[in-house]
Amino acid sequence: MKTYLLTAALIIAATPSFACTAEDLTAKATEVSQKMQELAAKDPQRAAAVAQKMTEGQAQTATDPNGACKLYDDILAELQ
Repeated sequence: MKTYLLTAALIIAATPSFACTAEDLTAKATEVSQKMQELAAKDPQRAAAVAQKMTEGQAQTATDPNGACKLYDDILAELQ
């Protein structure tokens, strides 16, 4: 039992360093927005497809900041 509690305490203590903060989300959202505007000017059909994917992902990650950060990372990778 002590080992379990110690392990749980270590995980909880380490979690904030890996967590996605509101500032991270804002920065990623801003970058995605800029990239989407660039893409919309060049390839509107692809921009619409990426926007659809992002909308679906946002619905699934609405209450999960880490999931939202991953979604933005995935979208940014797709926009590169």
